[in-house]
Amino acid sequence: MLSNSSAAVTVRCLGDFSVTVDGAPVERWRAGKARNLFQFLMLNRGHVVPRERLYEILWPGCETDRSTSLKVAAHALRQILGGCADGSPVEIVYQDVGYLLRCTGMWVDTEEFEAAVDAAREAERAGDTGAALAAHHRAVGLYQGDFLNGETAGWVDEQRQWARAMVLRSLHHLRADAMLRDDPRAVVTWCRRILSVDPFQEEAYQNLLVVHGTLGELGQVRSWYDLCVQRLRDGLDVAPTGRTREILDLALAGRLRGRRASAPRPVADRRRGARNLQPLSLTA
Repeated sequence: MLSNSSAAVTVRCLGDFSVTVDGAPVERWRAGKARNLFQFLMLNRGHVVPRERLYEILWPGCETDRSTSLKVAAHALRQILGGCADGSPVEIVYQDVGYLLRCTGMWVDTEEFEAAVDAAREAERAGDTGAALAAHHRAVGLYQGDFLNGETAGWVDEQRQWARAMVLRSLHHLRADAMLRDDPRAVVTWCRRILSVDPFQEEAYQNLLVVHGTLGELGQVRSWYDLCVQRLRDGLDVAPTGRTREILDLALAGRLRGRRASAPRPVADRRRGARNLQPLSLTA
């Protein structure tokens, strides 16, 4: 697999968008449409994208003629990337009434992320726990933030939600592994990462209450509970479940201190279609 250090073109979409060509960062995109055109062609590279599809992507709902605007965006993109002459690592080609991005040696973080997710699934099916955990770690390491953070197009949001779901799956596996190893600090780390992706996952707050309760860190217990209440109220207009309040009371009463965490069990979240993990169950 091509590494990002040896690639002629490196593209990062998870978090802040960035492109380097032959080691030089592309910093001046001149026009947002040129950047958006590159992003969409890059995700579909090797395939000709029809002009009509690009019209819908770049100028949704526009009834006027967009052919000239597309030509202008493509011309600007070629200039930004250094042209399309022979020997250039990346080309924007007009072909069969559409546009094609052709590149030799391109490294894209989203493709590496998807490969890591697929590798984790394959390892899980094969029963190779070590390989699955390594793949989950790689997926989480590649996820540096939302897909094309700051972009608002519909196709971007669809890809963004998929990436979030996949990284949450990996984070849940890493959290479960930390529970099985009875590593409270690792549990805290993974729970905080989960909440950085989805601040409404109540079971992550429950895990944090339990861990800090077992360590006797009651100030942290109260802070995480208050944050849980605020986020669920402001974002979903709901209150924490009775189980969360029960864990809070046990922690503040000192009844969790010195206990250890066991593995979680899957339960249904209150949000439609979501699947999450229960808080750590407690054993003496």
